[in-house]
Amino acid sequence: MTGAVFGQLAPSRRRRRQPQPSPDGPARRPRTEWFDRFLASDPGLNRLRMALQVVVSIGAALLAERLFVHLTGARQHPSSGLPAAAAAQVSAGNHAMLVMSMMVGAMVCMMATFAAPMLPSVGRLYLTILLMPLPMIAGLAVGLATGAHRAVALTLLTAILAGGAYLRRFGPWGFFGGQLLFMGDFMGFFLGSQVGFATLAWLAPEVCVGAAVAALAQLLLFHPSRRRTLRRIRRSFGSRARALVDTAVDVLDDPGDRRAHARLQRRTVRLNETALMLDAALGVPGAVPDGATARLLHRVVFDAEQALSNMARFAATLGRLALQPQDATLVRQALTAVGRHDAAGAHDAATRLFDRVRDASTPRLVAIEGSDERHRRIILHRFATSVQDWSQVAADPLRRRPGDRAEDRDRDCGEPEAFTSPVQLIGGWLPGSSMVSASASTERGPRLLDRVRMAPNVRIALQIGVAVSGAILLGSLLSERRFYWAVIAAFVTFMGANNALEQVRKGLLRVAGTLIGVLIGSLLAHAIGHHTDLAVLTVLVAIGLGIYLLRISYAFVVVGITVMVSQLYVQLGEYSDSLLRLRLEETAIGAAVAIVTVLVVFPLRSWQVVRVAARDHAQAVQTLADGTLRRLTTADQDAQPEGELHAAARNLDATHQTLVAALRPVRGLPGPGSDIHRGLRAAADASVHRARMMLRESEQLRSADGAGDRLRPDADALDGARRQLHASLQAITEALTEDHRAGDHVYTRSAALFDAVAAGRRDAERITTEQLLLRDACLLDESMAAFAAAADLQVRALDTVGAQAE
Repeated sequence: MTGAVFGQLAPSRRRRRQPQPSPDGPARRPRTEWFDRFLASDPGLNRLRMALQVVVSIGAALLAERLFVHLTGARQHPSSGLPAAAAAQVSAGNHAMLVMSMMVGAMVCMMATFAAPMLPSVGRLYLTILLMPLPMIAGLAVGLATGAHRAVALTLLTAILAGGAYLRRFGPWGFFGGQLLFMGDFMGFFLGSQVGFATLAWLAPEVCVGAAVAALAQLLLFHPSRRRTLRRIRRSFGSRARALVDTAVDVLDDPGDRRAHARLQRRTVRLNETALMLDAALGVPGAVPDGATARLLHRVVFDAEQALSNMARFAATLGRLALQPQDATLVRQALTAVGRHDAAGAHDAATRLFDRVRDASTPRLVAIEGSDERHRRIILHRFATSVQDWSQVAADPLRRRPGDRAEDRDRDCGEPEAFTSPVQLIGGWLPGSSMVSASASTERGPRLLDRVRMAPNVRIALQIGVAVSGAILLGSLLSERRFYWAVIAAFVTFMGANNALEQVRKGLLRVAGTLIGVLIGSLLAHAIGHHTDLAVLTVLVAIGLGIYLLRISYAFVVVGITVMVSQLYVQLGEYSDSLLRLRLEETAIGAAVAIVTVLVVFPLRSWQVVRVAARDHAQAVQTLADGTLRRLTTADQDAQPEGELHAAARNLDATHQTLVAALRPVRGLPGPGSDIHRGLRAAADASVHRARMMLRESEQLRSADGAGDRLRPDADALDGARRQLHASLQAITEALTEDHRAGDHVYTRSAALFDAVAAGRRDAERITTEQLLLRDACLLDESMAAFAAAADLQVRALDTVGAQAE
């Protein structure tokens, strides 16, 4: 079972023949490198599955709706016996109604695809799909009934859009119900000027056909399987792990390559993202394969990811140091072995590195004064430790890990206990800034316009109401018939964007994507003409690619939609290049109205969201660091259980991912915002690394016989340093609370207290786990002091020495 367990959760052993490593570098995998990149770019293949489901479901719906119209003659009028001109006109009308029927089914299938990952259970998923016709038919009825009364119809359209946003408070059902109600009302309004209310008798069955096709496609081809989901995510974990190791080699070889360093940072974050997704998948009942437990697999993932991330970080540090040739060779050999999943080779290289640094004395690990040689040997030791940790996980996932107690091991290998993951996914992905944006919406901001506390669904409902009203007015001035493009552009600006800068960015991407889509759509429209089958294929490819690339940039899906619109109007006989230009102009109007709205009407500023995310990050650091240090100064029975500390570490990872997402919109902004972004991001990255290193070292101390007692003589002094660090981290939390000015709060450095403990110990001249833990406590204080300074707190330095950064 050992090999099977690890083979599912870490860089997999290669079953195919491997190229032999060269003495000049790690073995590359030319046959699998692109496939690895593909897996690494799409954790769990979520993007690919959604794109395929959209394409297959819509394609099946188009065929089913076409067959339904053919068999029933829905809204099809006979043209035989009519004069040629009249017959052509009737045929064109019949084709237009066929196209609109097919569009109705396609819209239902697309919404069903988006709903699939949002719902918590299979039963609710199929129930939601089968109930989707109800709100859409209701919307069609409203649109058809009011289509001839423009003022009433537009008023109701605005109310439905705003009301749909308010319905988000009821979760996925409210969200998708509001969306389908709008789609039905929009389609009814669009058709209301051409057909009567009686057309609903045909449109309603066509909506039901679309829902039935969506349910069948979900059941037969895309039925959610928890075990397969777990298997797909672990494959992506392995691919991202290999990519991280390869990048670590690149940075080691060329430490001056800034792009390689940026790539290493991105890949470290992405590996952690995949580990969090694995954690969430393990928490779903029925996902774990037979013969294993969720708790055991969580530990394997946790240990493997931490070892790989530490290894990459220390390799980057070693690249900046003047390594001796033999040391550089051993570091490279270790990374090569890890890249090949050669546990024995990695362990051998780590052992030889230990031999080179273990015996020599190292004056004062914590003090900053001293030679670069001391720092070099410390980092080599830590790199070798990370390689050794990885090799132990790779060789024996069931081994007794640092911090294990006998009963914990028996529990893991015996009857499985329920595993609760602290990680929450939304639609199969980490939540990004959505949850902290919701929290920020309920807190007061510093400016006058930001002082109103408001539930997020209420805020968005009001903003959408204002934005849609403005888009209707200004869009109608440009074109009374095509104004709805401005309305749609304004509305979608609020979809998946959680705060002002995210919404501004999405509005701009909408315009950019429309511009590119107009150019491509025009070329394809002229090239394809009225070849219906080729047009359908083009639409499916465009939409599929747009959905697949949506997570990379929203502009891609806009390009796909614009290409689809161009083909739609060709089929309706209304296409012209000027029509696409009008779409671009209306889109620009709608996006501009939405951007002004989110900046003026109850704005949720991105810095408010960053403040909440930074506060959550500081609290997570405080929880993990405090629990780690407490377990070293209290009796075993009073120490925080290891499972709780692992959950605290995963919570820290999740809050860090949230902070990264919240900071993303402010990156590159002119003025001080960009400097604050860099300061917070760098300090947050360092604090996560150092807090988790402290956890690892505390586990090592508790696992070694008698090692946990080596800090007992320093318990009082260490506990005093812990309390000071706790108070300083609490100061960050309070400073970032609403109605508080960060500049009025003080972060007091605690590194001097940890340094004093380290200096008074008998092992002060050696590299020991105790000294490394105290060093990491100093470095954690240093990184959080930088974090506090970036958050505009005052920093009071009580220590006169710090630790050399890694």
